Amino acid sequence: DCGVKSVHVRTLDPRVKKFINQHIFQNMNRKSCDAVIKQRKIIETNSKKCKKENTFISASYGIVQKICGDEGEPYPGNQNLRISLKKFRVVNCKCNKNKSLPHCKCRGSDANLRIVISCDNKGNPVHYEKGVKILN
Repeated sequence: DCGVKSVHVRTLDPRVKKFINQHIFQNMNRKSCDAVIKQRKIIETNSKKCKKENTFISASYGIVQKICGDEGEPYPGNQNLRISLKKFRVVNCKCNKNKSLPHCKCRGSDANLRIVISCDNKGNPVHYEKGVKILN
C-alpha cells in the first residue's frame, strides 16, 4: 500500500501522478530507497539515468494535498510555493546519477522537516521543492 487509496489515480493530471509516484510513500523506510526507486522506476526526466536525489514524504497523498490549502502557507520569497505548517517525516534517497536503472545504488536518510511544494490551480501537489528545518 503506497498511501494513495483515497485518490482515483486514473483521473489525475500526469503531473499529480508523477508527484505521487516520486514523493508519496506512507511508511517509507530509509533502508528501502534502492528497492523503491527501482520498483517505481524513478529516473531523471528525459533520461535513462538515475536521479541524484529523490525525497519521499512518509504520509498519505490526502494529508500532503492539504498543504495546498489550510495546512500550508505561502513560502517566503516565492509565492508559487507553499510550506507545510507541521513537520513531516521524509526519507531522502541519494543515488548514483552516473548509472541507470536498476543500478542506482540509492542510500537513504530520514528527517522531520516542514516541506515546501508547489500546487496546481486545482489545489493538487505537483512538485516537491525541499524540506526545511525551522526552529519553532
